[in-house]
Amino acid sequence: MRVAILDDEPAELHRVEQTLGQMAGVGEAPWTLHGFERGEDLLRQLRRETFDLLILDWQVPDLSGLALLRWTREHMEVPPPAIMLTSRDAESDIVLALGSGADDYVSKPFRANELKARINAVLRRHAGQRRSTGEIVTFDDLSFDDAELTVTRSGRPVNLTEREYRLARCLFSNLGRPLSREYLYERFWPHEEMLSSRPLDTHIYRLRNKLGLTAEHGWQLLTIYGYGYRLENVTGG
Repeated sequence: MRVAILDDEPAELHRVEQTLGQMAGVGEAPWTLHGFERGEDLLRQLRRETFDLLILDWQVPDLSGLALLRWTREHMEVPPPAIMLTSRDAESDIVLALGSGADDYVSKPFRANELKARINAVLRRHAGQRRSTGEIVTFDDLSFDDAELTVTRSGRPVNLTEREYRLARCLFSNLGRPLSREYLYERFWPHEEMLSSRPLDTHIYRLRNKLGLTAEHGWQLLTIYGYGYRLENVTGG
């Protein structure tokens, strides 16, 4: 889980990071927290990186959290869930933020356990939405069943491991978007398996072959040197 936190007050940013640092469950990899004191810095990362959750302060001098929230909803095909965490607590502010796409709104000073509970509730809702609205998702000749974690190609089952399936779904959910090696490792591999680059390379090689992710089948799974991978549909479909 990669989380971006925007707050221009270092002490408040540190407190949020401390609170979220306790979020990973037993047996899960620790959450990776990325703090930003400037909205422009976070926007720059959103253009090239992928996050699973955004925690946004509204009142940031250069680019507000509300402006960033709106940008994600307007420019990202699959925007991450976002929670506004701000000292603005007027009813009109809450209505405006929720109407702009925020998944929840928490007023400062926040209570740690309440923030953690609200984050968990937002993540559960998003997971439920993916299951209920997208159990079977089709990309040209490939169909992904998120309930069963299975995929078919032109109606024929493709044998994928659970990790291969989840990696493939991530690539297809981010068509045309570069995904860094760091992001993919943090999301799909335990920390002890992140010491070598070979596990990811091996899985990418297998997906290319198993799913036919080549130009002749209408796909290109590109290696971005020194960064990661990008999946593209070269048929325009």
